Amino acid sequence: MRKRETIAQLAEHALRLAQVGEFDGAAAFFEQAIALDSSNFDLQYNLAIVEENLGHIGRAASLLIQVLQRKPPSPFAAAARLSRLLTRYRIDDSKVIAPAGLVTALQTRDVALQPLTEAGLQWLSTQNADWRDGIGRIASGELSELDSGRAMLGKLRHLGRAEHEMLCLCLREGIVKSIENERLLTGMRAALLIGGGGKFLDDRDHFNLALALMVQGWNNDHAWAETSQETAALAALKIDRAALLVGDMQATRAFLCAALYRPLEQIVTPPLGAEDMRALKPKSFRETLSAQIMERAARDAAAKSIPAVGALCDETSLKVARQYEASPYPRWKTVQQSAPGALQRYLSRLMPADRFAFMDGECDILIAGCGTGQQALMSATAHGPKARLLAIDISRASLAYASVMAAREKVTNVSFVQVDILDVAQLGRCFDVIYCVGVLHHMADWRVGWRALLSCLKPSGLMNIALYSATARQGLRDLRDDKDYPGAGCTDAAARVYRRLLLLRADETPASYVRQSRDFFALNTFRDLVLHESEATVTIEEIAQFLDDEGLVFRGFTLDKNVLQEFATMFPAAAPAGTLADWAAFEQLKPHTFDGMYYFWVEREEKPAVE
Repeated sequence: MRKRETIAQLAEHALRLAQVGEFDGAAAFFEQAIALDSSNFDLQYNLAIVEENLGHIGRAASLLIQVLQRKPPSPFAAAARLSRLLTRYRIDDSKVIAPAGLVTALQTRDVALQPLTEAGLQWLSTQNADWRDGIGRIASGELSELDSGRAMLGKLRHLGRAEHEMLCLCLREGIVKSIENERLLTGMRAALLIGGGGKFLDDRDHFNLALALMVQGWNNDHAWAETSQETAALAALKIDRAALLVGDMQATRAFLCAALYRPLEQIVTPPLGAEDMRALKPKSFRETLSAQIMERAARDAAAKSIPAVGALCDETSLKVARQYEASPYPRWKTVQQSAPGALQRYLSRLMPADRFAFMDGECDILIAGCGTGQQALMSATAHGPKARLLAIDISRASLAYASVMAAREKVTNVSFVQVDILDVAQLGRCFDVIYCVGVLHHMADWRVGWRALLSCLKPSGLMNIALYSATARQGLRDLRDDKDYPGAGCTDAAARVYRRLLLLRADETPASYVRQSRDFFALNTFRDLVLHESEATVTIEEIAQFLDDEGLVFRGFTLDKNVLQEFATMFPAAAPAGTLADWAAFEQLKPHTFDGMYYFWVEREEKPAVE
């Protein structure tokens, strides 16, 4: 038998076994096939799926990285699966993450890149001796962040090409969500600024790193704090706007140093526009600035075209709108598209299939409080092209961000309108599904907002709600009594200073809860987490009472499968969704279960037919 036919037969056997859940046997056949053709992308990709089903997460990630290292013609499937794997699981052994493979993944369109950036920085902090040493010296107090950062800049040439490219891509494509990496990179940023009067930016690696750190500042909304020495160095910078526009490198270096710390519109007067880009040098600097300026111009144009319904009158709504106008949240960069049917498969665990059969055809969906649109676009792909989505928010700046991202992602079945949830009835429409995630608890009374949404839910409709847990957010409430708490309306500079205080506090303080949040690492998300203009928390008992008052039925929480399995073990007699009383008992035993929010589905209570 020819080799190709043997490989095909082995792969066929493996796939057949995988389809019936015989993953051990499937893995063995795939291994035999790969032994005959180690360069076959499909075999390695399918083996990775099998290994994931076996719980061999590190092995699955390693196989996907091997595929990506070889730069396949179509890397999307492997990159997307690796991203999902890194989202769902923690991989403690960073050695499986080869930088060259991660670079390919980070350069792939339509993939959620944040998990990949975190994996890349984790690799540096564990596998690169110089990087690990720099982090350790800061943590021990042996060196300041500036001195450790300066030393790391001197060792940058020791990074291989793939490692350096991976570092720059991680900074450009995501947000640094590791305190130890943030502290080292903050020191490197300071070293670039304070050494910026010399010729260090003539070094290509240093210049590329500075560009990547500039983009990281845009990504994290300039969250990193600065010392008085850095503030003085920034004030001393002399930026000749005219020289910059004709490609003068001294002006370029000074501008780039300032852009590590400040938004572009605050660096020169008047701010740079698209018409100023033509002669900027070098090309990488020009292209990076151009992309940001064009994106900002697109958002400004989008903001002017978004329709409004009603007028914002509620005092709390006005305060919250002002917060999000100044600080749209979150400023996301990529979205992972849902696989066809994934939502229906999930809902089938919570309710009979006939309850959501309407999703297979045309249906109307409301995203109430869509913010910058990430959830709206994920919902659009989850529900498919037949769904008609309307995304509403009180912040025009947030809606503009969402509109631009929808155009970029080529999502065409979502429209955007500025309207207060309190005025949602003025839309004159009813919806099959209403999503309201992380919004109601920012209103003056979450019950009033929820009732407003119920008024436009079809009788057979479903609703997906997310609310802050009073139990999970106790630590955050304690922070509002902190002597250093700057207040919800504080300046960005004050927010940065307070964030830095929390970052450096001992682990046993209430600040440790905040540092563990993924929202800690960008200024707009930090403000939403700690410094919000209006926030309430609720208990499961309060949710249960509201559902009872409004004739609604609880259909289950959206949680990690491990949590659901633990709940099922603790309450074996409960229905798949469980009861709210049982979940309240579970939360008392596991108070961090709902650290994110209570995410849950409800529907109207079925009323008996009148004879």
